Amino acid sequence: MDTLFGMSHNPTLLFWTLLTIVFLVVLISKYKWNPFVTLLISALLLGLLAGMKPLDVVSSITGGLGGTLGTIAIVIGLGTMLGKMMAESGGAERIATTLVDRFGEKRVHWATSPKP
Repeated sequence: MDTLFGMSHNPTLLFWTLLTIVFLVVLISKYKWNPFVTLLISALLLGLLAGMKPLDVVSSITGGLGGTLGTIAIVIGLGTMLGKMMAESGGAERIATTLVDRFGEKRVHWATSPKP
């Protein structure tokens, strides 16, 4: 990676990172791009700006994304099974009925919103 404005490697990398974050925020907030797609594009851009080889950038992104999704997939799978068991056993309906009885129909949204 070439240095920028005569700065050493670390400040140059920090500059490219901040620029990529601004790019990410602008694409999501102003142009309403899909955050996942924008994050992938930003990761590719930062990897290339940091001086990585294109194949190394792709393998780094897929490795990091795969590790994260692997962990999340377990949580989603277990949550889905628990939700299915609650729906079939009538537990979800009982919880909903209890919350409506306790808070009333007009304030049922208080029962489901997190406490500050």
